Amino acid sequence: MPFYYPLRNPSSSDATRSNRTVAGIKRLRAALATHFETQGLGVHTSRSVRIATWNLREFGGRKGGGRDYEPLYYIAEVISHMDLVALQEVRQNLKEFDRLKKILGPDWSYLATDVTDGSSGNGERMVYLFNRRKVLFQNIAGELSLPAGKKVLAAFGERLRLGRGCRLVLPDGEDLSGEYKASTASRRDKKIKLARDLEIKLPSGSILELPEGTALTVVKNTVITRPRRGVAKVAIPAPTIGSKGYALRLPAGTFDDSFKQFARSPYIVAFQAGWLKINLCTVHIYYGDDDDPALLEQRRAEIQALTDALGQRAEREMKDDPHSRTMTGVLGDFNIISQEHETMQALENSGFLVPDELKAIPGTNVDKTKAYDQIAFWKPDADRGYASLEVMGAGVFDFFQHVYRGSDRGTYRPEDSVNEYRNWRTYKMSDHLPMWIELRTDFTDAYLDGCGVPVPA
Repeated sequence: MPFYYPLRNPSSSDATRSNRTVAGIKRLRAALATHFETQGLGVHTSRSVRIATWNLREFGGRKGGGRDYEPLYYIAEVISHMDLVALQEVRQNLKEFDRLKKILGPDWSYLATDVTDGSSGNGERMVYLFNRRKVLFQNIAGELSLPAGKKVLAAFGERLRLGRGCRLVLPDGEDLSGEYKASTASRRDKKIKLARDLEIKLPSGSILELPEGTALTVVKNTVITRPRRGVAKVAIPAPTIGSKGYALRLPAGTFDDSFKQFARSPYIVAFQAGWLKINLCTVHIYYGDDDDPALLEQRRAEIQALTDALGQRAEREMKDDPHSRTMTGVLGDFNIISQEHETMQALENSGFLVPDELKAIPGTNVDKTKAYDQIAFWKPDADRGYASLEVMGAGVFDFFQHVYRGSDRGTYRPEDSVNEYRNWRTYKMSDHLPMWIELRTDFTDAYLDGCGVPVPA
């Protein structure tokens, strides 16, 4: 259980907040107990492990005033009812996280990635928090990267940068100036900027002048003649070269960074709980925009690339060791729109399946309308001998019914509108609800059934 001793003797100036926090913790404890009891799950036992995923909105950031001890106690209380939690959106500054860890106590340990730089990475890191009395780290951890040829194509596609000797020449009399449908944004200096790329179709006859230093490449494995060792004789078509055996090598910096790794590096760690061994990969998939087809496609492509890479990895491991009892799971914020959307279909590819108990959950955002967060397992029905993936329970816990409630607006932010308060409180707790699943970890009987040898009559 979390360490609550600082709440015992608050200063007189902090008594109101301290008393409010104690009352909130009590409501959470009662609600969490009921939440699990309704599924026949009481106090944690050695026969199962409870795994959760939770996107803690900008955890370690300063929006909304940051998190003082009140929300940290509430978050710790929720986490303490789990055994292993994959956290997303933990920021570079770990002071807030260290305070959370201190509240949870010495039984809890963690593994974290470095932050992912860049606008898509958003300065976030992936973190696993786990109770060492229930879960063991198996000394294997790493960030997943995509091999050459498997990287995700950026939403803007493959793009040449004009300038640096690369020029576009329009046909005589053509002028592309005019009005176009576009997404715009105003700045504080009152200048209007494009919020997204604006694409204008080029007229027929447009010519691209290539920069100095561009070279024609005859690609590897093209059939040639060899007049002597170290010399190739090739027949270059003229005046137009357009077959797939040729390419252009342009000077560095001519192309945008079109092919990308994941916006935030997925984090794979090997854990064991009881008899259950599991390789878990946590992710925070690129978001982009629900309404922009190109940005949505980049999101779907990231999910697809993830399941492909993990599925191939799990397939190789099972081929190398057909008797392996290790499960492979992926969990986190996939930014999946709905159970029926193509982003969900991308998750359930390459052998991955979301258990029915989780599919029954309508959503993990505060309004419970989006299936952003998910937990999936690779080939859960595969024959693994005595081990199996047995789901004992699953759910999503709505903490806003018990702390930072709608009725508490007058206590916290009386000057705010309802919508302003609803947004502010997500920086105290989160705009995502924790999703959890409980799995059986005791396969003693199944193991014993396979022991022994026949006794001769």
